[in-house]
Amino acid sequence: MANQSKSGKSLFDRSDKTSNCVSRLIFCLLRGIDPYIQYSLIFNGIGQELLSKVGLVSFSSGPKGTALVVMAGACAFKQILNITYILETNVPISASITIGIYNTVLNSLAGLSALIYPPSNDLGPLQYVGISMFTVGLLAELVSELQRKQFKDNPQNQGKLYTGGLFSLARHINYGGYTLWRTGLALTSGNYWLTALQFTWNMFDFTKRAVPELSNYCSQKYGQQWTQYEHDVPNILIPFIW
Repeated sequence: MANQSKSGKSLFDRSDKTSNCVSRLIFCLLRGIDPYIQYSLIFNGIGQELLSKVGLVSFSSGPKGTALVVMAGACAFKQILNITYILETNVPISASITIGIYNTVLNSLAGLSALIYPPSNDLGPLQYVGISMFTVGLLAELVSELQRKQFKDNPQNQGKLYTGGLFSLARHINYGGYTLWRTGLALTSGNYWLTALQFTWNMFDFTKRAVPELSNYCSQKYGQQWTQYEHDVPNILIPFIW
């Protein structure tokens, strides 16, 4: 999920731990209806109608369309779990709306792409690679955040920086996981251009905006603990690679 601080670089203030039930409800509704939107777009003719209006020929998506709907459901479930259980930071209503729409737009681009590229009765190599990337990325994001929450929920760890579990492999491995599953979802659609755009955009956004902003926040909050962590874990997003 995207995020932000008082400096204007984030969608929300990490230091604000108050609860906003209305915002969380809006987020859950927006993410909850996304799988239905994707199903309607891919299988109920809405996508074909939109494409025909702009002069593009569409095909049946085949099983890759089913895979994309399942992926939309899986990432919606993960993000709803994140905002209702894992995340402790207050997310403003504006941020919930922005994040919800952003994810639906990206999923819809993949869904429309699945209708543009030639149909197939079977999943091909691209789909298998994409599904694998999606699965590994989503699990990496979810598991790392659950491990961190379990650590933080222990009163004995108050004021301590979590450096164990998957976070011992990369300092922002949850961001790396998000990049991986977003790229995998796009690849499953068969659209090379969308895949390259997804990967490039997320790597740029995380390395140039989100990671520096979060690193600054952690440096101020944890001091020497964060400095030592940066030294011990040099990789930022992807273990042994980046």
